[in-house]
Amino acid sequence: MGVTTGATVGGDSSVILLELMAVVDPREKWWLGMRRNPKRSGEISQAAFLLKARKLGFQVAMPWGDGERYDFVVSAEEGGPIFRVQVKGTGRLYWRGYEVQPVHATRRRGKRRYTAKEIDVVAAHVQPVDVWYLLPIAAVGRAKSLRFYPGIKSRRPMWEEYREAWQVLGRK
Repeated sequence: MGVTTGATVGGDSSVILLELMAVVDPREKWWLGMRRNPKRSGEISQAAFLLKARKLGFQVAMPWGDGERYDFVVSAEEGGPIFRVQVKGTGRLYWRGYEVQPVHATRRRGKRRYTAKEIDVVAAHVQPVDVWYLLPIAAVGRAKSLRFYPGIKSRRPMWEEYREAWQVLGRK
């Protein structure tokens, strides 16, 4: 990790982290417990998205608070198009596939699908194999659940064209 110190103001000094990296071994037992908690599981996928997108050279910003429907704002290049990305993570098999729901909860109306007015891309993270599916919200359509089969034989793997499809975020 590279560290540089900034100016001292009133006895306090600032520290700027030039590079920060975290690595998790998915075989460790604590990881299994973290995945059982949906909020923590989501945080793991959000951190993984931030790391992967930055490594690929994307500009990434997070909205303040959690009041927006999207988790990140992403651009492939300065001045280029901006995409609102909702990250969804999954860590368990369900009917031989990994499932995420491209929905959000509301107080009065239950679960609602994301719309193009709210987000541009759903980034689905299959945690045990660290595989990403990046789907434009238009491709998701009216689906309330998405099932992925990375490394699993399936008769109808609908979303494979979006596996590691980082070009959806404007990368040429």
